[in-house]
Amino acid sequence: MTYAAKTDTAFELLRRDILNGIHAPDEPLRISSLSALYGVSATPLREALSRLEEKRLVVASANRGWRVAPVSLAELQDLEFARLSMEAALLEDSIAHGDLNWESGIVAAHHRLSQTRPPLGEADRETRQAWMEAHDGFHFALIAAGRSTWLRGFYTQVTEQLQRHHQALLYHPRRINPEGPDHHLPKTRDLLRHAHAMEPHTQLMQVALDRDASRAKEMLATHIEITLTVYRSIVSAVKNDNQHPNSEEIPQ
Repeated sequence: MTYAAKTDTAFELLRRDILNGIHAPDEPLRISSLSALYGVSATPLREALSRLEEKRLVVASANRGWRVAPVSLAELQDLEFARLSMEAALLEDSIAHGDLNWESGIVAAHHRLSQTRPPLGEADRETRQAWMEAHDGFHFALIAAGRSTWLRGFYTQVTEQLQRHHQALLYHPRRINPEGPDHHLPKTRDLLRHAHAMEPHTQLMQVALDRDASRAKEMLATHIEITLTVYRSIVSAVKNDNQHPNSEEIPQ
């Protein structure tokens, strides 16, 4: 394998595991540990980390070395605002110009999502990856007929950053609120289940196929707001959660 191929491999493996939450936000990324984990030597790993820094998935400092980029409510709010602005515009354009192939793509992506097990309570890489790909694939199908290649490109970048925040909600709530509980409180857990439910996605598919752009954008905004509500609930979670003895633990 050439040096370039080794670098590409290291980049894709690290990117995958950062996006699906295997490496938690702000987690140290030590070259020796990564080399043992992925079977890639130090030089390609350093190059891969530099490329990931350009994508704002990792950060580097003289004193702390490489780390996974942190998450925050402020950044999530910014990302969700950007996502809604772009996805709403692309969805409206797709509804106006989408053909039968666009409609068929939405139905197929919806079916795939309906057959994919939500990752709540699951810690394995495969379950996380499968859900993330199916969910994002559905949203990409909705906007696939949008004519702006620039908007689609920016949307892809924003989606990557949102994936890290979404995985933090599921698996690393202490990275969001270090003073909070080790697991999600009942209200937060219910919100997470709602965010993974099929019904809102089915409704969004139907209004898109009905060519109701106004209703589709309203439903999209409501759908996106769920993530912000979950994040806020974790930020404000109390440290002492003894009053919630029946909470189910979600793995860190």
